[in-house]
Amino acid sequence: MSFVPRSAVLLAFVVVSAVAGCDKVPLLAPTNTTIRLVATVGVLPLAGSTDITAVVIESAGTPVQNGTVISFTSSLGTIEPHEARTSNGQVTVRFVAGGQSGKAAISAFSGGSKSDDLEILVGAAAAGAVTLRAGQTSLPTTGGTTTMIATVVDTGGNPLPNTPVAFSTSAGTLSQSTALTNSLGEARSDLTTNVAAKVTASVGGGATPVSATLDIVVTDLPVVDIAVVGGTGTNTAEIGLPTVFSLKQANATTSSAIRSLRIDFGDGTIQSLGPLSGTITVSHQYARTGFYTVAVTATDALGLVGVTTMILQVNDRFAIPLTVTSSNLGNGIVNFSATATPRTGTTIRVYEWDFGDGTVITTTGGLTTHRYSSVGTYRVTLRVIATNGDEGSAVLDVRAS
Repeated sequence: MSFVPRSAVLLAFVVVSAVAGCDKVPLLAPTNTTIRLVATVGVLPLAGSTDITAVVIESAGTPVQNGTVISFTSSLGTIEPHEARTSNGQVTVRFVAGGQSGKAAISAFSGGSKSDDLEILVGAAAAGAVTLRAGQTSLPTTGGTTTMIATVVDTGGNPLPNTPVAFSTSAGTLSQSTALTNSLGEARSDLTTNVAAKVTASVGGGATPVSATLDIVVTDLPVVDIAVVGGTGTNTAEIGLPTVFSLKQANATTSSAIRSLRIDFGDGTIQSLGPLSGTITVSHQYARTGFYTVAVTATDALGLVGVTTMILQVNDRFAIPLTVTSSNLGNGIVNFSATATPRTGTTIRVYEWDFGDGTVITTTGGLTTHRYSSVGTYRVTLRVIATNGDEGSAVLDVRAS
């Protein structure tokens, strides 16, 4: 058995321990090393993320030794992982923005070397501009609701999602005072008001917030006067005759011009009339008696819609009052006299006589004579027709001798 001196054993133990200790000490960048940070983007939405790459070069211009430990810090959000080892002079980590808007200052260090801060704008801090539009910029004085749409873009003009937008209004109420932008960079809030309002959309509450305003105006709904032209009375009509309606804008001075008009006659018939200028007329014929609700829907140049209605009574056709008298002259000869009373403004156009013995004639006056060929009693029927189409009829029994 060979003998190993105790001093040699102790020396070997010290050497092994020293080597093991070196493996546990992190490898850091040498003095005068340059660390440069590079990010794939400069702006992020809330909860967004991006890769951060550290390029680590020694003073001689060569990459640091593989496995050099680089540590990262950020004033906002988190770095995952906060330490990483280089490969070919580079190391990549991920920056994750949290739920707070602001400017993230990210730095990296190793040994005595430290990078310059890399700044990334997060959330509202990344907003470059805000625009504001509305589903309707005009609402009726009776009150209405319109959707306010704010579009947020970053400094490069790209839509900025997941960014809080603050809405405020000088009048009325908003459905929400703060809303997050969607993937298109749009945030929405509904405004309800019956008076004029100025709505503002703002992003960022720091020294340089960006904002946009939009005026919402109010105006009267378009109103149309409806009247029946002619007829036997106010808001009345007759079956079988054309009913003529007169339409005119009633509030042209307080509402916008009417760009389209539609009339519902109440019997299932609807007619589009286009724009309304001055007074126009439209005709319709009803087939049944009864009460009908006539509704006129007007849409003005601002897109506001007003509806005006009237109740129309449709009566049976006017019957011309008619009387017939006769006088027997003997030898089968009978004189006839008719008295008709048509409505004002019309006259009797034709008298149609049926003498009851198979003879039918027409006259333009109310006097006529007929000779019967045999003695007997005959039923005479007279029908009159006026120039406007009104009709009347009467029956008379006569004795021919």
